Amino acid sequence: MKARPWLRYGVPVFILAAVAAIVWLAPEEKTLGPGIKSVYVHVALTWTGMTGLTIAGLLGIGAAITNGGRLSRWAQMAGWVAIGFFGAGLAMSMIAAKVNWGGVFWAEPRAQAAMRIVAFALIVQILCTWLRSVRLSGVLHVFATLFMLWTIFQAELVLPPRSPILTSESRSIQLTFASLFVLVAAGAGWTAWHFLGRRRKA
Repeated sequence: MKARPWLRYGVPVFILAAVAAIVWLAPEEKTLGPGIKSVYVHVALTWTGMTGLTIAGLLGIGAAITNGGRLSRWAQMAGWVAIGFFGAGLAMSMIAAKVNWGGVFWAEPRAQAAMRIVAFALIVQILCTWLRSVRLSGVLHVFATLFMLWTIFQAELVLPPRSPILTSESRSIQLTFASLFVLVAAGAGWTAWHFLGRRRKA
């Protein structure tokens, strides 16, 4: 079934416009001031990437158990999209560090953890494009998810709080974080759907 043009192109335009509007109207924070807006975007992108890698891992479990080629393709696409959004979150974290703390701290444990996650996930994605074994590809996606979780939980916190939403007492700040995450995650879902559709046509 062919997607209607408004669905294929209108959805991402709406998402981008909504994200821009929320960031523009987002409340400031008493410590970071307007610099919190860069953190809003960083967290939404990073959480979306983490969610995508988790979904890829769950799909990988299904592919490994059932030897399902379709699940394997979905896991592969989810992995690529997740890396893109997680990488964008890493780039945005550098901007946020520059804005809020005056520079990019490459030795900061969370930054190093994020770079290791991107590198490991990329290796997994490349390996899965070469492998013909659906089950082995599924297992590799699971390993990528477990590596991400282990790396994040063992990384020491130096600059940012563990969860800006949970630690903030402001309902408006919490709502801003949550709204941006939902929108960015929807954008990731649309991206995966769009490219899966193009792959089926190829």
